Amino acid sequence: MIRYGFIGGTQRGLKLIEELISKNYPPQFSVILKEDDHEEIKCYNEISELMKSVNINYSVKKKLVKEDYDLIKKSELDFLLVFGWRTLIDTSVNEYLKFGSVAAHHSLLPLYRGFAPMQWAIINGEKETGVTLFLINDGEVDSGKIIMQKRIPVLPDEYALDVYEKTTKSTIEICLEFFENYKGNNIKLSVQDESKATYCCKRTPEDGKIDWKKNSSEIYNLIRALAYPFTGAFCNLEDSCFYIRKAIPGDSNNKKFTGIIPGRVIKISNEGIEVLCGNGTILIKEWENKSTGIVNCPSETLRSLSATLK
Repeated sequence: MIRYGFIGGTQRGLKLIEELISKNYPPQFSVILKEDDHEEIKCYNEISELMKSVNINYSVKKKLVKEDYDLIKKSELDFLLVFGWRTLIDTSVNEYLKFGSVAAHHSLLPLYRGFAPMQWAIINGEKETGVTLFLINDGEVDSGKIIMQKRIPVLPDEYALDVYEKTTKSTIEICLEFFENYKGNNIKLSVQDESKATYCCKRTPEDGKIDWKKNSSEIYNLIRALAYPFTGAFCNLEDSCFYIRKAIPGDSNNKKFTGIIPGRVIKISNEGIEVLCGNGTILIKEWENKSTGIVNCPSETLRSLSATLK
């Protein structure tokens, strides 16, 4: 029997621990992440109910405290499985674990270490991302030895939710493979190449504000990376704020404009509104009014070619 503690949360953490329990890999205990208030999807209650249903001890919080570390130290664990957790874990606890603290990161480490790697990869127009299972060490963030990796393509029309679902599926697959390999004493570790390391800073909801002076590819990637159920790329029209849920490059995206007012609406149709960028255009097909929560096609309410999004 593999003895491990589960430290994590979010929807992907829920799916992972559900699958592990269904495959007869229950944790000895769980510390469940309490999501932030602004997040649309919160899963800590579902994970809590799952733990109750199989009589596994659990707690819900945003960071580990002394009582959690005391529990880890006395539990004689093979490892900790950390997934969907957002605060640092004291690596001194590794000396009480047979194998160490195992984490899953949604990038091909050493690329995109740190915060929101999937979103940053889409924002940067990457054509692939991945999942890395690695050991948490006492060095830089996400710099520990790699257990295994899986590559995931990012298609040009895929949104964050599409990539999220693929990375979640791949994480479950890679973790199940790890458990089988661990049982068979068939683990091979590799050291990360520090010369190739890149880093991501933390994002806040305010970072989603669209700068219409940027080119259409940059704006489209930002929209894709942040669209619902994530924090959302947004813009303002007069006194209202709108989160953009669906958009595509506009019909005039490849036309050359010599007179440009970034953010100006240049076409209104049943499909939506086409907006000028610093270079190229974006067709907004669906947005959400922040104040009212109404989701609709922008052309249902906006009828003026004098309108300029800010």
